[in-house]
Amino acid sequence: MDAEYRLLTAEDVEQAVHLESTAFYNEPTPQRAERMRAVLRPEWTLGAFIDGRLVADVRTIPVARRINGAALLHGCVGPVTCQAEYRRQGHVGRLLRLALEDMRRNAVATAGLHTPHDALYRRYGWERGEGKRRYVFEAKDVHLRLHGSRGRLENVGADDWPRLDDIYRRYARPRNGPLHRVEPWWRFAVLMDFEERPRQAVIWHDADGEAQGYVIYGSRSAGEPMRHELEVRDMVALTPDAYLGLWQYLASHDIAVRIHTHAPPDDPFPDLLHDPWRVQVDRAEGAMVRIVDVERALSQRPYAGRRAVSFSMRVEDSAAPWNDGVWRVEAADGHMEARLSDGEPDVELSVNFLAPLFTGFVRADTAAATGMLRVRNPDALGDVTEAFAVTYPPYCNDFY
Repeated sequence: MDAEYRLLTAEDVEQAVHLESTAFYNEPTPQRAERMRAVLRPEWTLGAFIDGRLVADVRTIPVARRINGAALLHGCVGPVTCQAEYRRQGHVGRLLRLALEDMRRNAVATAGLHTPHDALYRRYGWERGEGKRRYVFEAKDVHLRLHGSRGRLENVGADDWPRLDDIYRRYARPRNGPLHRVEPWWRFAVLMDFEERPRQAVIWHDADGEAQGYVIYGSRSAGEPMRHELEVRDMVALTPDAYLGLWQYLASHDIAVRIHTHAPPDDPFPDLLHDPWRVQVDRAEGAMVRIVDVERALSQRPYAGRRAVSFSMRVEDSAAPWNDGVWRVEAADGHMEARLSDGEPDVELSVNFLAPLFTGFVRADTAAATGMLRVRNPDALGDVTEAFAVTYPPYCNDFY
């Protein structure tokens, strides 16, 4: 039975809602269709149709992703869905390849997705490119060694998203990994949970009344009557006082059985406590990242190194053949450039391992020491390491 692969139209929205809802064991309600029509363009989704019926789809939402103080166009891939009876027939693989072609046509440099199925997406060039720390603790056990200046806390609602966004943009501007958020993202992905319940949002103001941070969180049952856990969705602090003040605010929720939150890989919170062993610290997975277009991604990536560098890099990419080849990379004065070359490569790697190099999740010298990067010219390794320097470790607390 032949499948038709194409972009969705407005007439396909109800089918997409039914497919995506049932695939993730949700109810395909009219409200879901209304929201999809309101905030998602049909042409962001590629579908596989059999006899006019949508059986699989892949959505890519174009956003801007920060890196080294600038923004690159990034494709947020998800959901990736397929009806059970049509799985393992190649539909998702075909859609992923078509999505890469579509992203390239639309000048998207990189793409990301969240999944517990790494092996599937590695076949098509994705690799873990971001990291997180996950904290779990009881509020009554948290006693900070440091205390900042007192501030004022203000509870705000969904209509205050522009005020939250102003703080978030100031935080994200110099960093590596945050996404640019728009109103629907704030309303439906940040200030509302997956069960469509509103989250709590609190802004921290300093002594002069300036908004310098916020925390957004929700609660869930701890499995016993009258006992609950807090799940922190977002915490942003622009000053040390805001950072300490927001942690102190979370620690005041001592009725909660536990508090769960994510933080950047270099966050020092446990070491600021009198007893850091009271906090359970786990590795949490960030997004898998994919270089969609090597030339565009490298040439638009701001250079954070301290000296001029140049080298040749062979990239192997069977799913996106426009990336496959030897690339001459030169970087100086804040700028990078990549162009195809006929020369011999100094280093070789798959497009998978280019992603964590690109984001700064893995250093080039570490990649070389572990076999992710094959070095043909040892004198070039220092330049490769310098070329992929970052201002901050990659971190994004958005799930898509």
